Amino acid sequence: MSKFRILLVALALALGSYTLASAVAEMGSSDQPTFPLDPAAISAPSFRVPDWLEVLAPFRSDLEASNALAAALQAIQSGKKNAPEASIEVLRAQERVRQVLSIAPYNPELWLALALLQAQRDPRDPLLSEALKMTYFTAPNDAQLMPVRLDTATSFDALADPDVRDLVRGDVRLMLTRTPELRTAVVSAYRRASNLGRTFLEEAVQSIDPSFALNPRR
Repeated sequence: MSKFRILLVALALALGSYTLASAVAEMGSSDQPTFPLDPAAISAPSFRVPDWLEVLAPFRSDLEASNALAAALQAIQSGKKNAPEASIEVLRAQERVRQVLSIAPYNPELWLALALLQAQRDPRDPLLSEALKMTYFTAPNDAQLMPVRLDTATSFDALADPDVRDLVRGDVRLMLTRTPELRTAVVSAYRRASNLGRTFLEEAVQSIDPSFALNPRR
């Protein structure tokens, strides 16, 4: 057999392998989960991500991104329940998210998931601030992500970073002036915020809309 025929056979096998792997990954995947407008409502997807899909990441990075996000939400949910295996699951999900981001760094949902995972492991780690920054750089005006990233930034010490503080202030401005349906999310973030977060929100709201009540009477 000539070298040319060998090359053609090798190419055909490679294309066939790609097609098969892509088809299998498509069948094993589900729709990409999304972050709720209420951060307290973040929950694990109803489906469980099969471990074998990880080996197909080189073939379909888009599907692996969706599966990595689902795995991250599952780990976050486990962490909330203080399950015994939660820390291991969080670490594994974090590594999986970082692996996907290394080949698809433009995915804002994964950066936000990475920030949430890091908040569960160690909110004082600079990775939390860096991941939050990337959610803003990749999706600065995504209203779907604003409530969760505002809640995350104000609940921990990420606001100690001046860049994060400026970015979060931009979200607050948009939420109060251009997306009235998200104004209640600012109040919710204030109620769950750390002392630093509350002070920041009070100052930000005062400069943007002094008439807005952060702690309305019930």
